[in-house]
Parts: sequence; structure tokens; C-alpha cells
Amino acid sequence: MTPSSLALALFIFLWSGSSNAALRSYSFTIHQGSRAPDGVSREVYLINSQQPGPQIDVDEGDDVEVFVKNQLPVETTIHWHGLLQRGTPEMDGVPGVSQLPIAPGSNFTYKFSVKNEYGFYWYHSHFRAYYNDAIRGALMIYPAPSRIRPFESLASNSAEKSALLQAERNATSVLLNDWTHSVSDTIYAQYFETGTYPFCVDSLLANGLGRVQCLPESILQAGTGLGLNLPLEETTNTSVASGPMTMATMAKRMSTGDTVSADNIAQATTLVHTSMASMPVGISSSAETIPSSTMPVSAVSMASKTSSAAMSAMPGFNASSMAPENCVNTTSPLLTIDSNYTQGWLALNLVNSGAVSQLAVSLDAHSIFVYAADGLFVELQEVKVLSIAVGQRYSVMIKLDQQPGAYLLRFASYPGGDMQQVIEGQAIVSYNAESLDTGVEVLDDSASTWMLKNGSAVANVTELDPTLLRPFEGNNPRSGPAGLTKTFLVSQTGIVTWVVDRYPYSEPTIPVLYGNTSDGWQANTTIHMPFNSTVDIVMMIANDSMDTVT
Repeated sequence: MTPSSLALALFIFLWSGSSNAALRSYSFTIHQGSRAPDGVSREVYLINSQQPGPQIDVDEGDDVEVFVKNQLPVETTIHWHGLLQRGTPEMDGVPGVSQLPIAPGSNFTYKFSVKNEYGFYWYHSHFRAYYNDAIRGALMIYPAPSRIRPFESLASNSAEKSALLQAERNATSVLLNDWTHSVSDTIYAQYFETGTYPFCVDSLLANGLGRVQCLPESILQAGTGLGLNLPLEETTNTSVASGPMTMATMAKRMSTGDTVSADNIAQATTLVHTSMASMPVGISSSAETIPSSTMPVSAVSMASKTSSAAMSAMPGFNASSMAPENCVNTTSPLLTIDSNYTQGWLALNLVNSGAVSQLAVSLDAHSIFVYAADGLFVELQEVKVLSIAVGQRYSVMIKLDQQPGAYLLRFASYPGGDMQQVIEGQAIVSYNAESLDTGVEVLDDSASTWMLKNGSAVANVTELDPTLLRPFEGNNPRSGPAGLTKTFLVSQTGIVTWVVDRYPYSEPTIPVLYGNTSDGWQANTTIHMPFNSTVDIVMMIANDSMDTVT
């Protein structure tokens, strides 16, 4: 072969390899609607009439194009959470940094590549808190067949390996989120007026489905003795439904002298309770006036959620304008995840796409094999309880080795610091059950329940150890000392003001990525880093911060 023909052959080979990348195109229309995901109707912001929005499915190496039409009365953007945007930082969807927000009636087309990226991601609005009004969805990048999977070690033979790979390909994406009966702009205005941060939510949803459950005052105020010394009539067990429990002093683990087990924690009977309000309020004269959306507020607002000690206003404010209200139980449908017992395995992609609640997740009677974290393969961990902070993602494999039937997938709030609400949501995992109508019993046995209502693991149950989440593919950081170390004090100095080294971030009128024309390059908020260097950034919370768990 002549040198010229060899060069031509090499060119054709390289070109054909790159041409395997497909263009995946999607069209999103964001608009107003009305939904009752937990049985209570309210106005929402939808993508293509869906809550959550459509899942984006692409293969590693593909090009992605998403046309977004904004039919809302407010501005918005779409952020692709976790994607690196190599070579396309202007497509990251962050207003003031990478783009101008998409104005009402306008559109924007996002174009980016997922070359050398794989795994489970999600997208959401990145303007104000509108993703909490339902602008969110899943994004799955299927790994190249050449990548070795961590879960392959679970296979005892080639047939089981094929079953595991098929389960991964057919994985169900589950978006978990906390939910309120007031729109985000109302909660924002209420925060300005009262100084009371909206720690509490009405329900927890899985793929836009959930229920409201109400608890008696005795449970709400029980503190660390929750469920241990309550009258018998207040501790009857329920089947699928359970509800919020909140106390001012609840920690991740119940610090009582009694042995904590699933049998210790009673599931409350259905009662109506009066608690804090979530009603439209005006912004105080001392606060910055920011235009709100035109979405009306539901007449039914926040459920019974908190003990009296937990709800305290910021200094200089009071919560006297927050009127009491009622909590009303609902019996709306729960998410049901169907699986095939004969295939042996079920894969789930889990993300905490909520606003304020850290969640713990477990599946009754089953172990969870964690094989990916935030999109990347990690060394396999077998756990019973998995903690997921807001924005975090985990891919898990579940062996279907129990009696065929329906089992509860539980996800509960993790109390800690200022976030003291306890509330549990549930979904159903079913295999080889022909239907799940009201006559089908969900297997609910305390002996195979791994998690308490406050998100704590029962005694001797394994939890995820984040320190063991080592990259499966050995992507080790550079050794040696950092070329630069920066230490920052983080502090909350106002109701909606957080500062880094005394300076708050001010959103530029012209995005930072627009170069020298941007007004975002302020000397006190711009840090210059040496190119191609290792930088250590240490974040410390200031002692005088209004919020000490930022």
C-alpha cells in the first residue's frame, strides 16, 4: 500500500469512527398547567404537559440538540446538571454566567456533545426557584459497550451478566422531590415577609406521584421519643401510606436509651392537624421588590409539618402573619415500578431533584447495589439504606430474590441542622404481579423494613459510606501539593443574601461568558487561577452566619 493510500485509509477509518455519533434532537415547550401530584391541585410549570418532563435518552458520544420554547409569563433557562459542557460552556443554562434567560414568548436551542461522558443526569430550570414548580426531568447517557461495568462482578455466569446488562439498559429513572402546595414565588415572598425559611414541605413525590398524610400533635412534638411512648390508639400500623413527622430536636439517629428498631417506630393514624400557613403575602418594604409569576395559589396549602420549636423567624422578623391551616389526607396514586422476576435483576436511576430535603432511600426486603454516583461508575457497595442529598444521583442494581409481589420503595427526609422535618414518601416496586389495584396487598413487614420514618437506618443495617465511593475506572487526582490554596468564609447575612469572603454575588446584566462586554468581572468577586494547575478550595462557614448549615 502506497503512503497516499495508507493516509486515505486512515482518514476513512477516523471519519467513520466519528460518524457513529448520532444527533439526538428534542423539542421542549414550557408552559403553565394545573396538576394534583399528591391529590391537591395547584398551578405548575410543565414541559410538554409532563411532570416530570420528558426523559432524554442518548448514547455516549452523541450530539444533543434541545429546542426550548418558553410560553411562561416568566423567564427561564434549562441547566444540564452534571454535564461537563466541554467546548460548549455557553450551553450550561446558567443565567448571568453562560446565557441570558429565555424571555416569555422566546426560544433558545441548546447544542452540546456527550463525547466521553456517560451515566445518569438530570436537567432543570436554573432561574429563580422555578424548577420546584416542576421544570425538571431525567437525562440518560447510555455507556459505550466497551466500558466494563462494576456490577459485572455480581454475575455467576454469562447468562446472568447478560441479564445485568439488560437491566442497566432498561433502568427506570426515578426523580424524587419534595413538594409544596404553594408556588415558589409565593414561598419566596413569604420568606421575605416573615423571615421564616420554608424548611417544611407538604409531601414527597416519585416521578410526580405521592400523597399527603397528617399526624397528631403528639407525634409532631414527641422529639427524640417519637413513637416510643405514645398511646396505643396513636400507633396503629398503616400499609402503603405514611406521613410527615417533624420535631425540633430530631437527629439523624434517635438518641434515646431504648433500642431503635422498625417495631419501635409507630406509623401514625390519620388525623387532622393545624399548623403554619402558606398563603400569598406581600413583600415587606425593607425587602427588594422582585416580580413574581402570575400563577395563582391553591386554596389548600402546606400540611401539618412542624413542631412549634422548629418554626422560628429570623432576627428582626416575626411569623405572626402566617395564619393556621388544616392538613387533609389524600389517597392519590403512588408510582409503581414493574419488573420481571424471571430476569432476576432491576436497575434504578435515583436522583434527589427536590428543593430542601435530604433523603434516605430503601427498598423493603431487598439489598441495593450502588454501582454509579453522579453519573460515573464507582466501586460496588451493597447497602440497605442510601442517603441522597439534593442534586445527587445514584444508579443501583437490585436482585429480585424475594417472594414475587409488591414492595415499598421508601424515601424519607433526613433531619439535621435547621432542616428538622420528618416526612416519608413511598413508591411501589412490583414483580410478577398482574395488577396493583386497591385489592392487591403490598408486602409491608417490619422485619424487612430497613429504615425508620425519620430516615435513619434500623439497627445493624448497612448504609452507604460516601468515603468508599472510589472511581471504578481509577481516575486518580494529581499527587503532590496544590499550586494554589484558597480559603473562603461563607455566611448568610440577610434573608436571601449569602456571601463569600464578605461579598455577595450580583448577577450580571450581561453574562460573564460574553467576555469583556460583561459587567460580571468585579474585582472583589473574581478570582484568577493559574492555568493547568491544581487548586485546593476550602469553604468554611462563618461563626456569625444566620444559617450555620449552609
